[in-house]
Amino acid sequence: MLIYGTERKGCTYNIAQEVIKQIEDANVTEIFLPRDLPEFCISCLRCFSEEKGTCTHSNYTNPIRQKLLSTDLIILTSPVYSYHVTGQMKVFLDHFANMWIVHRPEKNMFHKQGLVIATGSGPVYNHSLKEMKDSLDFWGVAKTYKMGFAVYETRWKCVSVKIKNKITKKAKKVAKKIQKNNGKVKPCFRVRKWFFVSKMMQKYIGSNPPDVEYWREQGWLGRERPWR
Repeated sequence: MLIYGTERKGCTYNIAQEVIKQIEDANVTEIFLPRDLPEFCISCLRCFSEEKGTCTHSNYTNPIRQKLLSTDLIILTSPVYSYHVTGQMKVFLDHFANMWIVHRPEKNMFHKQGLVIATGSGPVYNHSLKEMKDSLDFWGVAKTYKMGFAVYETRWKCVSVKIKNKITKKAKKVAKKIQKNNGKVKPCFRVRKWFFVSKMMQKYIGSNPPDVEYWREQGWLGRERPWR
């Protein structure tokens, strides 16, 4: 599944397409922002206080949630805007904050792989990569790869051949890892660490009762683990 932080089919879009081209038999669902999620999170807190899927904008978020759950690979992309991700990518991530490990993570997220892609006019993409990777890690995505490039252009056709060759080489390398680990990936240390930290929080602090009840129903307050 590919989520684009802008509707513009520029450099970031083309890099994502290069990765997909390298993955055999890829069946891709594409989400373009803000087209497919045009509403800002309004802090109604329904996703934290009620059942999953009760977002004020559930007509947009529920179909996206189902696609996130049914895919093996989640790719988040964003050009660098003001040193960070685009506003619409931030809006997207805000709408799914209740899936963070500390709240009500989805069990099958712990078996997925992720990829974050960011481009900048210079080497300023690290903040954007981190913002997207943080959400994938805290959703429980087992393994996330990063691809950041200084393209020094806003138009893909004007990007130098040298940089495009570098992108293709990196895309092939990442795609190979993704295919090799498909169906066999185990949660990285950061994901496991936050699972156990969150378990202690739910077990001994329990500041949000719906979250505690969810963890209890999953058996995660005991010996059950979502990646087993």
